[in-house]
This record gives sequence, C-alpha cells and structure tokens, in this order.
Amino acid sequence: VEDKLEIFQRNGFDFRFEPSDDGCGRRVMMTAQPFSKNYQFDHKDVHELVGLLRETPGQMCRPSKMYYMFASRACRRSIMFGKALDRNEMRRVLHHMNEIENPWACPHGRPTMRHLLDLSKAPTGPDPDEAN
Repeated sequence: VEDKLEIFQRNGFDFRFEPSDDGCGRRVMMTAQPFSKNYQFDHKDVHELVGLLRETPGQMCRPSKMYYMFASRACRRSIMFGKALDRNEMRRVLHHMNEIENPWACPHGRPTMRHLLDLSKAPTGPDPDEAN
C-alpha cells in the first residue's frame, strides 16, 4: 500500500503508517475512504486494489465497484429510447459513438442502437449503376 500510495489517494483512500507494536514491520490504518451517494468503499475495495496493482504494476487501477458506479451514472444521463433528437444532436451522438471502444452496448450491456428497418424487406428501386 505504501509503495502505491498515490494510486490509492487518486481513488479516494488515504492511510497512516506507524511502526507495529512488536517492532517488526509497519501498521497501516485507513484514514480516508471514498464514498459517493449510494456507494460506500471499504477494506474489501482496498484488498481488490492491492490485487489489481500486483497484476498490473505501474498502471492506474480502480476497484470494480468504482467502475460500476461510473457506468451506472453514465447510463442515467444517457439519451433514452423514444427521445426525439434534432439533426445536430444526432450528429453529435454518432460522432461520440465513433470514439468509444464498444458503441453497440452501454457498460451494463444494454443495447445502444435501436432497430429501425429490416433492409431485406425494404422496397427496392432501380439500381443507379444499371441505368447507365
């Protein structure tokens, strides 16, 4: 924990380090922990973060509860099915979807696209290439 204190602090945790009573090693006390509305983080999240830091040394890590919290908030603020959009909003949404890794589903797995037309059943007109 002490070696990666900056990552813990960036996640909202902080610790105090003191010599242990028996003189061997150090005692770690959590002095701050993140919370946000309905999400309370605790020692389980610290243990998860320690494991993640062992698996991916040198990388910024976050506890899974934090990713779930961010994903939940992102979905709550998203455009809901049935909401009418003007052309500028549609362009903005398509532009942003082009920038994300998985534009077909939200972080929870819900679809982000709505089926509008089955092209196999769409009326066909003359092929413009065949007209020439």
